Amino acid sequence: MGAFWSAAADLVTGAACAGCDRPGLVLCDACRHALAPDPRPVPSVVPAVAGLGYDGVVRPVLAGLKEHGRWQLQPPLAHALAAAACVAAPDGPVALVPVPSTRASRRRRGGDPVGDLVEAAAARLRVVGLDVVVVPALRHVRRVDDQAGLGVQERGENLAGAFAAKPRRALRGRSLLVVDDVVTTGATLRESVRALRSAGLVTHAAAFVAATPRRHSGGASGPRS
Repeated sequence: MGAFWSAAADLVTGAACAGCDRPGLVLCDACRHALAPDPRPVPSVVPAVAGLGYDGVVRPVLAGLKEHGRWQLQPPLAHALAAAACVAAPDGPVALVPVPSTRASRRRRGGDPVGDLVEAAAARLRVVGLDVVVVPALRHVRRVDDQAGLGVQERGENLAGAFAAKPRRALRGRSLLVVDDVVTTGATLRESVRALRSAGLVTHAAAFVAATPRRHSGGASGPRS
């Protein structure tokens, strides 16, 4: 019966699964299953974990949320980020420090879907008993180019000195976890750690919704980190 109503809704609204583009509402069962968290370590400057691989249906689903405003896609992605953060976080109170979105991307997207995703992940972590807050301690201090299409060295040069951090009262007594949507070369995380260190803040770990296969098996680069 559910398939009937999904097909009927598609005829009326033109809706399609964000993962495979089949007629249906938001996500089909197969794509939803493909988004089940599978936390894996990410080689990095600090202990880091990604909830998913950035391949298959993950790419179009993340794009659907970030670039097309399909907010209904947030729950499974927030679940993946929460799972990664749960594995990466040390014991005790934690502060999630989001990688900041640029002003241009927020304007283009009509908001900050990645920031909202981090808030949703934090809410899930609090439900299971973790003492978690979101603290936007990082900010851009200069313009950066789009990371898509840049190589490892170019990404590092593009982001060098791009962030600054400000100590905040909400960070006191908490382990700092840098969080973002996708990690590719790790350039964004390295710059985040550098900026936090320059402000006298220690980054204990990092968590991501997804990591590109390149970081594990030589696959293609992703769009951001």
